[in-house]
Amino acid sequence: PELTLEFGRIVIYTTSFRVVRTTFERCELVRKIFSNHRVKFLEKNIALDCEYGKDLEERCKRVGEPLSLPVVFIDGHYLGGAEKILDMNESGELQDLLAKIERVQHPHMCQTCGGFAFVPCPMCHGSKLSVFRNCFTDSFKALKCTWCNENGLKPCSSCSQ
Repeated sequence: PELTLEFGRIVIYTTSFRVVRTTFERCELVRKIFSNHRVKFLEKNIALDCEYGKDLEERCKRVGEPLSLPVVFIDGHYLGGAEKILDMNESGELQDLLAKIERVQHPHMCQTCGGFAFVPCPMCHGSKLSVFRNCFTDSFKALKCTWCNENGLKPCSSCSQ
């Protein structure tokens, strides 16, 4: 199903967690390579939304590849990780592959989210709790906010693709 949705698109699964430095650095490297080629890509940061992680796990299982960040898909097809992208970039293969991908004319950062593609939830303000008042008593109950993800974030409406 994602093949038709991702035709002519690049999807990069990354993480912004800096706990494992080498993983973070590989994600940064891949992001910079595609930015330098000035192509439009969708970055799915699994540290900001666990649904991206579940999606990536399913996709890697389907193609029989181990889950190791970053992972790049072009036109819905698995391309590889950081080492493969770096090798393709150095050999010129990547340039040929990116010829059909939409270009970014003037790269700019979203003023709403600062380029992170997520903003704090407007309902709970990122607390992940929704305060509910019981109609029969004066007590309040703290419930899980149903508007946002597990980190108290919503996709940015200004730059969502």
